[in-house]
Amino acid sequence: MNSLSLTINRQHVTAAHNQSILEAATNAGIEIPTLCFHDSLHETGSCWMCIVEIKGKNRFVPACHTLVSEGMEIETDNETLNSMRRQSLEIIIQEHSGDCMGPCELSCPAGCDIPDFIAAISVNNNRKAITIIKDTIPLPGILGRICPAPCEEECRRHGIDTPVSICALKRFAADKDSERSDRFVPEITRKTGKRVAIIGSGPAGLSAAYFLLRNGDAVTVFESGAQPGGMMRYGIPRFRLPEAVIESDIATLLAMGVEFRFNTTFGIEITAATLKKEYDALFLAVGAQVASRMNIPGEDQPGVISGIEFLRRAACGEQQNPGTHILVTGGGDTAIDAARTALRLGASIVTILYRRSKNEMPANRAEIEEALAEGITLIEHAAPTNIRTVNGALEITALTMRSGEPDNSGRRTPIPVEGSEFTLTADTIISAIGQQIDPSAGICAGIDVGQNGKLRVNPETLQSETSWIFAGGDCVTGTDIAIRAVAQGKRAAHAINLFLQGKILTSTEASFNSSYGARDEAPLAFYEGKTPKKKVAMPELPVESRSKSFMEVALGYTEDSAREEALRCLQCRCNAINDCRLRELASRYNPFYNAEKHDHQGFYKAETADISMEREKCVDCGICVRMLEELDRDMDFDSALMTESCPTGAISLTSR
Repeated sequence: MNSLSLTINRQHVTAAHNQSILEAATNAGIEIPTLCFHDSLHETGSCWMCIVEIKGKNRFVPACHTLVSEGMEIETDNETLNSMRRQSLEIIIQEHSGDCMGPCELSCPAGCDIPDFIAAISVNNNRKAITIIKDTIPLPGILGRICPAPCEEECRRHGIDTPVSICALKRFAADKDSERSDRFVPEITRKTGKRVAIIGSGPAGLSAAYFLLRNGDAVTVFESGAQPGGMMRYGIPRFRLPEAVIESDIATLLAMGVEFRFNTTFGIEITAATLKKEYDALFLAVGAQVASRMNIPGEDQPGVISGIEFLRRAACGEQQNPGTHILVTGGGDTAIDAARTALRLGASIVTILYRRSKNEMPANRAEIEEALAEGITLIEHAAPTNIRTVNGALEITALTMRSGEPDNSGRRTPIPVEGSEFTLTADTIISAIGQQIDPSAGICAGIDVGQNGKLRVNPETLQSETSWIFAGGDCVTGTDIAIRAVAQGKRAAHAINLFLQGKILTSTEASFNSSYGARDEAPLAFYEGKTPKKKVAMPELPVESRSKSFMEVALGYTEDSAREEALRCLQCRCNAINDCRLRELASRYNPFYNAEKHDHQGFYKAETADISMEREKCVDCGICVRMLEELDRDMDFDSALMTESCPTGAISLTSR
């Protein structure tokens, strides 16, 4: 008898007498997970990931070296087997340490592949860099200028000197792409025939449009203003974000086929009911564009204006004469932008009042320093209590504050100091203490409105109780940074695509990640051989040239300086991240949503001319040892085969 019959997962299978269960299953197109198995080597069954159940005999055996027999009934996937695999993985993972993803990309809300795009810039492959960036970030020119860079805060280079200028490099790649006649535009391979309406053209709306277009859906973006961009266009001054950069990023969406309809307000010109007749899904991305009130007497007097209105008028080129003495209240980006804009509109004295310390200001740290360098005065621990007009001038009364106990944000609560009142005069007072959500869009769409006007949707899928309507960005999260709005747009597009296909809505699955820990928790030996190298400074417009000019302050890297800065990247992410068998199995059976951190029992890394070996990533599967022992001694050592056979990235090619 040349063959025998058996059943695997209720499927009839024919196999040779000398075949293992794993071979028989593989030949029948049935997958059994493996970690320590390699088809050119003798089996050991040491990892027990390929364990299967022999039905009727209550036996659990490794499929890689258990031979088939006549009439055998095998089950490869059930809760008992998966529980045993999870237990095996937990033991294996405890012996594994290292960074799957770099801390920079783990901290990027949009999940940008930072190490790879920086690596591309380091070898002058700017086309590859922008291709990688635009896989997750559709507005790189804009984000490269305005993002507060949470990625840089987590950069492991902190352990040597200063973080890599990730945002500046993102901007460089975007700017180089904008100079090309053949700009990168994602390929759209199919058309779904589905139509999606998006309300709002800020970062969430444009990002959702980008990913929906890439999927093949038709997208119309409705904007109440005359031009796209939302607060990116009307709330960020041109010396930080030139209009040409906004147009450049949006040009990609136009090339992909987006349709814009301007001067169209949701709830007035269009409603959910009218859109339902033409569109298969609706995404609300209306942002948070209502200025918060100071709630003090006199704030409605002439000469008092909100920060977002002041910036909107400046962005639209409306004539403004704020006077010579300007006072700004608040500590966020809007306050800093308004103060710097006032200087450029002719003010000679600009003062910011903030009720906490400079270090507690939520504004971008670099922008705060730029404002101070330009001559703006910051009065810390000061809260306004009253505004009045005296002899044609505005007077603002403020109290000195002291720091109390930490609040929910972790910052100390400001407490008034009795008898500390003081008064300042100004020609214009700009109130920039925050922004709120206008709930009218949610009400019009029939979406429940929660605390502070936030629209209530499923936080994972962004779907409302009305199944075809979704919402995301600031109108759901509250005022936040643009990169998180981009992430919300991407999440919404993922969920909308599932909805349009009639599938169950799920959030994007998280992959397992091992980590050395926070930026300063890598083993000291990790930094051996890595010499300090000063960050390449971003060229800037001289301070003395800024006061009357809206020219962009940061001038951008040259080819040479971008490459020099890119070469500072430590390339923390694992070389095997895209084909690591351990990570794939851990993501399947142990779906950790946070990076798993393990102690380092002595970091060890050895390198030859061809390969690098990192002991802490090794899980003792034995493949490399058996390969050296069992393969033909006369054949040349194959570095590529050795690295490709490693299931964890412990062995990798030296050259990247």
